[in-house]
Amino acid sequence: MRSKWRSRVAVVVTAIMMFASVEWAIAKTYADDNSTNVLVNGGFEISEEDGRLPGWQPDEDATALIISESVFEEGQRSLQVERLMPTAGSGAVSDAYAAQPFGNVIMTAKVLSEEGKGGKADLRFYDADGKLVSVVSGLVGEPLGKWQSLRVAAAAPKNAVEVRAAFYFNSDQTGRYFVDNVALETQNSSPHLTNLGPQSSSLTLMTAAFGKDRDGRDALFTVAQGDPAQFIVMDVETKEVKATHPLVALDGSSVSAAWAIVTASDGKVYIGSTPNGTLFQYDPMEDKLRAIGKPVPTDTVIWTLVAGEDGKVYGGTGYSQTLFEYDPVTDQTRILKSFKSSSKEAHIRSLAYDSDRQVIYVGGADVAKLYQYDLASGTSITLNPPEFNGMTSVYDLQYAGGKLFVRVDPGPVMFVYDPDSASWIINKNTAYNTRGFSPLSPDGKQVFYTYYETLPGGAQQWSLYSYDVSTGVYGSLGVDVKGAGVAFGYVQLDQSKHPGWTLVGLAGNSGRAFYYNLETGLIETPELPFPPQFVELFNIGKSTDGQMLSSGFISGGGMGIYSPTRNETKHYPQIGQVEGFGSLNGKMYFGVYPKATIFEYDPAKPWNRTDPSEPNNPLRLDQLGYDQDRPVAMLGVPEQNLLYIGSYPIAGKTGGALTIYNPVTRKFDVKRDIIAGHSINSLLYKNGKLFMGTGAMTGGEAKLAIYDTASGRVELEQVPVPGKKAVTSLIWGPDGNIWGMALGALFIYDPDRQEVIYSDDLFPTADYAHSNPHLTVGSDGNVYGTIFTGYVADQTYTSKMFKIDAASKTLSILLESNAEKLAQDDFGNLYFKYGSELMKYSDPNLVVQIDKIQLKAAESLQLHPGDKVDYSYEVFLEKGRTTKELSGASIEYISSRPDKAEIDPSGEIIAKHPGQAELSIRITLNGVTVESNKLKVKITGPY
Repeated sequence: MRSKWRSRVAVVVTAIMMFASVEWAIAKTYADDNSTNVLVNGGFEISEEDGRLPGWQPDEDATALIISESVFEEGQRSLQVERLMPTAGSGAVSDAYAAQPFGNVIMTAKVLSEEGKGGKADLRFYDADGKLVSVVSGLVGEPLGKWQSLRVAAAAPKNAVEVRAAFYFNSDQTGRYFVDNVALETQNSSPHLTNLGPQSSSLTLMTAAFGKDRDGRDALFTVAQGDPAQFIVMDVETKEVKATHPLVALDGSSVSAAWAIVTASDGKVYIGSTPNGTLFQYDPMEDKLRAIGKPVPTDTVIWTLVAGEDGKVYGGTGYSQTLFEYDPVTDQTRILKSFKSSSKEAHIRSLAYDSDRQVIYVGGADVAKLYQYDLASGTSITLNPPEFNGMTSVYDLQYAGGKLFVRVDPGPVMFVYDPDSASWIINKNTAYNTRGFSPLSPDGKQVFYTYYETLPGGAQQWSLYSYDVSTGVYGSLGVDVKGAGVAFGYVQLDQSKHPGWTLVGLAGNSGRAFYYNLETGLIETPELPFPPQFVELFNIGKSTDGQMLSSGFISGGGMGIYSPTRNETKHYPQIGQVEGFGSLNGKMYFGVYPKATIFEYDPAKPWNRTDPSEPNNPLRLDQLGYDQDRPVAMLGVPEQNLLYIGSYPIAGKTGGALTIYNPVTRKFDVKRDIIAGHSINSLLYKNGKLFMGTGAMTGGEAKLAIYDTASGRVELEQVPVPGKKAVTSLIWGPDGNIWGMALGALFIYDPDRQEVIYSDDLFPTADYAHSNPHLTVGSDGNVYGTIFTGYVADQTYTSKMFKIDAASKTLSILLESNAEKLAQDDFGNLYFKYGSELMKYSDPNLVVQIDKIQLKAAESLQLHPGDKVDYSYEVFLEKGRTTKELSGASIEYISSRPDKAEIDPSGEIIAKHPGQAELSIRITLNGVTVESNKLKVKITGPY
């Protein structure tokens, strides 16, 4: 290596970017997994030709490439990347190379950082139209005075056909680094992967804003959760959908949902999204939507937006609890302040703009705090009353009529603050349940909200309430709006039916609106004409009948149930976001967010969540209470006839719970904070002992705890892997020991010796602790898993699918990204989620076929004509597995003498006439036919 740090020779080269690609079709199987190094001139040794460096060109705002001939790792040259001022810099992007859907792409390089920080290396994927669809980034390390290895890897998105490598600095960073020996390996798609398509659909609207469309008519602006989420413009009076736009971030990633929508003072509409933390702008006059970008590069969600003056918009984010400003004059965002004062505080959930004082009120979570931020000075003060103590979130704010209206959770409860007197005039009003408050009414007198009110006689309804800003009088209007208010606005409609002003809003999150005329009191609650959207999957699991279950993100909407033997999915409505699946005695149990709601589902009966004349299935059993929110672990123990539930508390609280559910008594025994300050993330059972993997919620290290089910006490707490804050996956491993993951570290625990016998930090950067990773033992005896490794670079979202050899513990990466959650069916197929779609991994070395059928009769087969005897059969697969998933099988019921006896599909053997018969069952499944053992039936007696 030669290095001349302050005196160097550099060659400056200009270049042009080119694109090409092809379309990807859904529901297809992917090809081979051979890998090839395809990058041209990765050592930058090939000289320029016609002013162009072979294989490379300047990146985006860079006007030139800089090649150093004095600093290099090998050969005589390297790439010099620098940004010494915010307005100019050098960077390089490679030529485009072919990529295949879900084919792994691995870029390696040597980098030498000279000064500054924030240097980045990208894999950029493009579709057939040359559109950027995904970016996976790595960070160049800080200066260490030596060359370092850099690796960035990803599985290509489903619609990617090309990939480029890039080296650069973000515009807000400065520094210099050198790059040498770049390699780009591309692998063909795996032949074992099949995209099963979207599984869960719903219509979920988190909020809305009101304004004018291009024709000057009153419009409602909202976002339907989906993959991608859809921005919708609706005429308020006619309820006609005027426009829809998909929400896609600048890096090509899809938005799943939007928590924040606001109409600015200039009429433009802004959307704050998740999970990529992107701010969008919609111009109603042009009917154009554009992505502005990530106001806070490290954050993944914009929770709240509020309009200021001169078209400005202010927003609050998670997880750095940052307040930002967007100025349409400069078309730039800028960070105003982070309010994060401890590791426990991560989110700004609400904002309100006070034009009288030129301040922003800021509502914090996961500790309820209220701040007043002065826009002129940039200083802030806290306004917390004593009643905020122990609360978790200032969830909503509205400044109206000189008063600040505040929603605080849990509860929710309502507060009202008077800035003039600096006093709280309402504290903890419990007759309140709304997503926020309305703006001030056009007559300047009232603010509206909702509450689920109990009427005289015991009936309940979602009543509209009002607060008089001049008198302070508040209460129910007795009007049923059919749901909690989640958005409010004022419009003027057809004056014959709706004279004057009408209050319009969303009632709940499922597409119902309310129209309340302020003069006549007329109320209408129409369903809006918005179609359901396929939503991002949140969790997958296997049902007791062998079919695969998929639930959606946030409200979840419905459940997709996939049959491996029919190769089809059926969609069912209304279940919510399932955090955990469990089974007991043939039934499934769903742990649903929020408020840790437990459902019981019988797969043998029809799904019903909508017909009130028939029993619900799944049936809502109860909520756990005790501040529990996410039932992430569920384990049925048949020998005890008990269901164990491990849960995570609501945001801002510490202390999860172990809950024991008895299906006979239908009682829940909630043991809150059984491991002090820890959530209960994973459960296993053996010989009267319950093994619990925990998450440290107040700092410290995760534990593996042993709960004695007979005595009802925790008899041992251990730290399986020092320095790790969560144990989120426990399984019985192929060697009979417990295999677990503490964040990215694999450990093996001997339950008899009660000690860790093996540990290896396979993914040392993994830091995401919630329901991650996932492990399962494949039919080949090896361990398979998926892990969300967290966020790297500017919060690039990464995940991997891997295999661990049971004997050698060797780690193999099957997919470098785009694989989350994990479940296995009876036949050895593995399933993971990819956005809204369910992916199936069918390695021939894992997939097993039907092997034999064991037919049994419940009673003696010495029968008389007319007798009926129950029978049962069990289907065995190869490698000792069994299945009940025969919905796609061909089943024949065979009798050697049908005139003497029959074996009926209903589960009965029917004796007909004296004589003998041999009965059997023949099943054809996945092209393999197997016949059961034969039952000999003897019928005697008179006909």
